[in-house]
Amino acid sequence: MKTRLYPKGPPRSEPATPKLPPSREDLATRKARQALEGVSAMAEYEQQQRATLERTERLRAERLARETNERRLAREKKKSNGKDIAAKKTNAA
Repeated sequence: MKTRLYPKGPPRSEPATPKLPPSREDLATRKARQALEGVSAMAEYEQQQRATLERTERLRAERLARETNERRLAREKKKSNGKDIAAKKTNAA
């Protein structure tokens, strides 16, 4: 494995140019773009929240329906088990 003399490349021979402060037009354009992005981001967030709420409501309704059905089946099974036991006792006597 070779050891590199300049791991990030050779040093720059020319000095970096100083950054100029942004002009008023650049700032106004940037602020307008940020405002539009903020509006679209908020709309996307609200859409995701609505979708989550709708999915939660649907899943809750499905769960409640399933639990109601399970309770109904358990009651029916309990009633039928009681009848079977009573029928077996009368047949055995």
